[in-house]
Amino acid sequence: MATLVLAAAGSAAGSAIGGSVLGISATLLGSFAGSVIGGGIDRQLFGGGRTVEGPRLSDLAVQSSAYGAAVPILYGTTRVAGNIIWSSGLKEHRNESRTGGGKGAGGSSVTQVIYTYSVSLAVALSGRAIADVGRIWADGKLLRNMNGALAVPGELRIYRGSEAQMPDPLIEASEGMDNVSAHRGLAYVVFEDLQLAEYANRIPNFTFEVIADAGGDIALSDLVEDVAGRAGLEPVDTAGLSGRVEGFAVARIGAARDSLESLAIVHDFDMAEVDGMLRFRTRPQAPVATIPADDMGVGGTELHMERQRRQEIDVPAEVCVRYIDPARDYQVGAQRARRSVGTAAGRRLVDVPAVLPSDLAKQAAERQLAQARQKRDGYRLALLPRHVALTPGDVVQVSEGGRLYDLQIGRTVLGDGLQCEATTERAGVYQSAASADGGQFTSQVLEERGATSLVLMNLPNVSTEDRAMPVIYAAAAGAAPGWRGAVLYQSVDGELAYEQVATLPVAATMGQTNTALGQGISQTWDEASRLNVTLLRDDMALESRSDLAVLNGANAALVGEEIIQFREAVLEADGSYTLQGLLRGRGGTEWAMAGHAAGEPFVLLSGSELRSVPLTLGALHKTYHYKPVSVQATLAETEVQTFACSGLNLKPLAPVHATAMRDGSGALTVTWVRRTRVGGEWTDGTDVPLGEQSELYEIDILASGEVVRTLTVSEPTATYGIAQQIADFGSIQPSVTLRIHQISATVGRGVPLSATL
Repeated sequence: MATLVLAAAGSAAGSAIGGSVLGISATLLGSFAGSVIGGGIDRQLFGGGRTVEGPRLSDLAVQSSAYGAAVPILYGTTRVAGNIIWSSGLKEHRNESRTGGGKGAGGSSVTQVIYTYSVSLAVALSGRAIADVGRIWADGKLLRNMNGALAVPGELRIYRGSEAQMPDPLIEASEGMDNVSAHRGLAYVVFEDLQLAEYANRIPNFTFEVIADAGGDIALSDLVEDVAGRAGLEPVDTAGLSGRVEGFAVARIGAARDSLESLAIVHDFDMAEVDGMLRFRTRPQAPVATIPADDMGVGGTELHMERQRRQEIDVPAEVCVRYIDPARDYQVGAQRARRSVGTAAGRRLVDVPAVLPSDLAKQAAERQLAQARQKRDGYRLALLPRHVALTPGDVVQVSEGGRLYDLQIGRTVLGDGLQCEATTERAGVYQSAASADGGQFTSQVLEERGATSLVLMNLPNVSTEDRAMPVIYAAAAGAAPGWRGAVLYQSVDGELAYEQVATLPVAATMGQTNTALGQGISQTWDEASRLNVTLLRDDMALESRSDLAVLNGANAALVGEEIIQFREAVLEADGSYTLQGLLRGRGGTEWAMAGHAAGEPFVLLSGSELRSVPLTLGALHKTYHYKPVSVQATLAETEVQTFACSGLNLKPLAPVHATAMRDGSGALTVTWVRRTRVGGEWTDGTDVPLGEQSELYEIDILASGEVVRTLTVSEPTATYGIAQQIADFGSIQPSVTLRIHQISATVGRGVPLSATL
């Protein structure tokens, strides 16, 4: 007895073979759910009687970490999820940052603690060696591009499944050198310290573009031989196969027949057992013999040819082929073929774990539909002994009733003659010129991350807290569309070593001025001044706010070293903004109102993007080095900036409202109103907090710009007597130029009030 084991129409159920098992060598295991035909080849091809579910394309898309799960066997280029074979567990990172602003500078300070997580893990990809790993997706988003760049911080190592590969050093360090396998013959990757903030701080579902031979595809004959060989089916005859396969995956434990049948669906070949060997041939085949009516009928029987026909309703009206579409980044596609006439109503769904252009998948669906209809007719033949050379898979022409029938022999039994089972064969059903559209799809790209633009700032104490230590502030953004934040590093030893001091995950609204801001006024709204600014990116914006909102702290910005607020932001045709309706010298920065120039940094202070960098008193006025390292950039490739902390947040603000009165002798008594750098809200019935350890002032008396005398007092009033005036100037002065400083026990003199009284 000989049998056509596999026909191109794929009439038997099931469609997958098994990959290697985690911890087990890469061999094909499993069985076929259906009739067995006996013999050694049958047992190797179909297995020992277990029911095994056929393949699903979801086997390639959903990641597993279960012990004993199948490791896919990959051919050509395809996309696979793989299996997690080792993990370090989540590693927690605590990041503390401070955002700030007080009245006139963006609201009160908030200390924000952000927990982020990273993970190290290994993922098995293929039970046979691969050439390389291309793109990687995490939760469907591109994680690694073809150039090897990762979208989030972390490292990737690829083990291609050679027999000489060594254990991964990270896994060895974690588990012990004697406890780690090299996984030779298994292709896998290792992620080290992969940051998970982009994936809701959990391990995402990874899928990998895997290249399992250097050319990117594989000859159909080589693929069939490898599948058969892994099932112990040797020798095989694949000389009758032609063509190449772009990609194919064996994703679950199962019978070899299932994978071969999947290939046959799209490549139209059959497989027959002939003299103990499996023979593969591409369809259609030309007839090898013509059998006249006189050669049919054995032992005097009148039976020449018996035909059996299935009902029309048993033939599918639609065939849907699901496949792996390379034009859609190797995601699942579907192509359908349907008959619009007849009584057939069934629908056949075929999962093919093969990489196909949409045109070929559409053609495969049409051929499957045509072949299913063709195979409605089955025949039984009784031939004379001289036809015993015919074997399963052969196509013959049979003459009956004046007609010629092309039949493919499916099974032969040698008795008094040759008993044959056959089905109708028409060459036309293997031909299709259909074209198809896989649907609209835009392949993902990793946008350029680019460098980080960093503005370091000495600001007054913009919070409501009494800071005891100096602090600088950092704002950062990137001009490139793919910028995803940065980490700020500081070196206090001339770049011998750098330490992380802040995370900058969100872009600050920043840019530069195009015009120079004039002197203006600080006591009320400055309606005369205008400032034109260009922001760093097109997706940044400024908005107009009401008078009340501005008075409550909205729209605060640093221009040069002056803090302003603006009521109106007018978008110009060139994308710049003109700011007007200004409040000037906010937060005690009246001293910075003069000397503005075009090209100064502009930073919006009223958002949460501002980050504080606390320092020590020993850092005051020392120049340190800073590097804003963009996500996916390195410390070495990041440009350095230098900056010195002035301790401005610790300096008392300049006093205001200085007045002077003379007594009858000519002595000058000066009074002023102090301001506070801490908690300066206007509350009825109480004064603002002192904000310093004690109240102390120094008043410099100036002559031609030079200090000739300094008065020290502990309250906001001082007297410049007659004798002092004569000693300093030679006579009583009609007016005196002076500078009034409030004193900090920590940093000394605050910002002065200059006046001529």
